[in-house]
Amino acid sequence: MTRLPGEKDAIDGGIFNKEVSDYEVTAVYRHPEATADIVLVHGLKGHPKKTWRSKNDVFWPTDLLPAALENEKANVLVYGYNADVYSSNKAKSPSDNYIFQHARSLVTSLTQFRRGEKTVELPIIWVVHSFGGIVVKKALLFSQELQLVEQQHYRSLFVSTYAIIFLGTPHNGSDVAKWGHVIEAAINITVPQKLFATESRLLKSLKKDNGELQDINRQFSNICGRFKMHMVHENHKTDIKTTKQMIVDSESACPQLPGVVYYGIEATHAGMCKFDNINTPGFRNISTAIRDWVHEASLIVSQRWIGEHESRRNTARYEIDERMISLVMIHTNAISIIQSYTIINSE
Repeated sequence: MTRLPGEKDAIDGGIFNKEVSDYEVTAVYRHPEATADIVLVHGLKGHPKKTWRSKNDVFWPTDLLPAALENEKANVLVYGYNADVYSSNKAKSPSDNYIFQHARSLVTSLTQFRRGEKTVELPIIWVVHSFGGIVVKKALLFSQELQLVEQQHYRSLFVSTYAIIFLGTPHNGSDVAKWGHVIEAAINITVPQKLFATESRLLKSLKKDNGELQDINRQFSNICGRFKMHMVHENHKTDIKTTKQMIVDSESACPQLPGVVYYGIEATHAGMCKFDNINTPGFRNISTAIRDWVHEASLIVSQRWIGEHESRRNTARYEIDERMISLVMIHTNAISIIQSYTIINSE
């Protein structure tokens, strides 16, 4: 395995990378014998490193997770995107993208990264926080819909996805006012509430009973049966102004679906994705599930890829047949026109 700038050797033969890019995919841990990719996606006002790093500077995707996998080997990737809904820094602009634009960018970025690493067919296990779960659901729907030969590389995320851990994802939306106050606290300034209510597309998309969220939920319910899933809710309220509230309540974080494992973590919405050590609430549940999935995913996903390759061959044959028929029809019409022209001239 070629070492990249900023990477360091790990005791178990893997390679660590603590230099995380703000955007797109960063491999924070790679192993030459990896049998899966673990991909972490942050939420609103999140960051591919800060979201997962504790106050004691423990970045659990590299500091805790590889060891917790024991004999199982996996790559650990983090994905970053502009999830800002307000910025006090003039050099940065808040995101004006819709959910589907973030989803499409995720599909493109991760697919191209895995193609470059020659790991396209490795199983994918997602760990997603808050709004990141909405983006991943939409990304999987987008990936699943691609059928044309020239788009088939991007189906790989749908084919390879084996499991998803949703941490505090507002599947059914949440109160925009809460998000506004949380973000105010995160950036330490007072932001006019009107800004959150009228200008942010991302915040609008998270409102209770939002039509776009409902569409994503309905479509996702048709494909989610093929994935192992944990849906996790926060058990501690977040300080908001002069009160404390749940940012994403258990009803929104844990919609009832068959085969899903549900539980809570003794932490706030922001704290539920940060772990100081293996005894921090939630870590054992998450790491044990990931370890088991890494162990069992290869057999299942490899069978999916056999079916996918056969389907692609059939699609290619169908498209070739269609083109041949079109060419024959064009040729036949051309001959007919020439014959008609010849008859007219002979008269």
